[in-house]
Amino acid sequence: MNHLKKLAQAALALTFAVTLASPATAANRPTLKVGYAPGGGSVLTFIAKDQKLFEKEGIEVELVQFASSADGLNALNSGKVDVGISFGTAGPLTFISKGSDFTIIGGHLSGGHPVLALPAKAGQFKSIRDFKGKTVATPRIYTADIVWRGALKRAGLDPNKDVKIIELKNPSAVLEAVKAGKVDAGIGASSVLVKARESGVAIVGWSNDYFPNHPCCRIVAKGKAVKENPEAYRAFLRAVLQAEKLKAANPRLAVEENKKFLGMDESMAKEFTLEPHQHVQADPDKKGVKQMWEDMKSIDYLQTDLDVNRHINVELYRDALNELLRRNPKDKYFKNAKKIFARQNL
Repeated sequence: MNHLKKLAQAALALTFAVTLASPATAANRPTLKVGYAPGGGSVLTFIAKDQKLFEKEGIEVELVQFASSADGLNALNSGKVDVGISFGTAGPLTFISKGSDFTIIGGHLSGGHPVLALPAKAGQFKSIRDFKGKTVATPRIYTADIVWRGALKRAGLDPNKDVKIIELKNPSAVLEAVKAGKVDAGIGASSVLVKARESGVAIVGWSNDYFPNHPCCRIVAKGKAVKENPEAYRAFLRAVLQAEKLKAANPRLAVEENKKFLGMDESMAKEFTLEPHQHVQADPDKKGVKQMWEDMKSIDYLQTDLDVNRHINVELYRDALNELLRRNPKDKYFKNAKKIFARQNL
């Protein structure tokens, strides 16, 4: 009888050990609430969610949509979401300058914001200096606004004197101002690209023209949360890195995900997703973020002596990438991502 009892105890212990060693179930996986805006900067998370890459990496992700970057960043600041993925770069940096405990840990989108004008005025805008004396609508605190104003400054123009700037709440309001003829041009965003083309508005330039491959949608989290649970955020980055590889191999998948998550029809999703001026990449691009920080100070957007390096964490992304390479040491895509990381962050 004692022998049977010992066998039963051993079996129970083995079962317990196997349970501990098995992958986390949905009930005990950490959950990250991820905020996004309905623009072009969320597709990696959409792919990772739909292809169950988050679950593969041991976390659950709950998506929460916001109407604007400001709404999403306020939600992140108040703890209603854990991560922001498509709220630009200028927005998070503005919150950081005002004392928010934000940390940039990765990216989603670089470049890809159109400059808009009516067709009759399109020929007036061939270079950044052509904005002198013009009335231009911009969405304040949006990344494209900072990129454009910084370019004006580098071209020797004073954004406060040489251009009449009309600040509006969001890119949709900018598009409406251009359509109504209230301004000569508008600084748009990827979120209004398709609507602009459908309404016959001309695209006279791109944010990339003024700051090549500039960072836009950064992955942002609360600094304290990252310190308390770094593995959850590393897992998030591992998932979106794998999604980036999937998108590169199968662009059609990205089109389908934007159709599904953003409610787009086929033609709109295809044009929106495959626009060549948009570069989708999970790399945090610390150098680009720091340049934008300096641009924001140069145009008096920010008045601060804060060291922005304290709010950019590239170690989590580095660790996530190294783990994927440990699993697949010959993977060409991730080996190239490591070269990009060294160029953009070290």
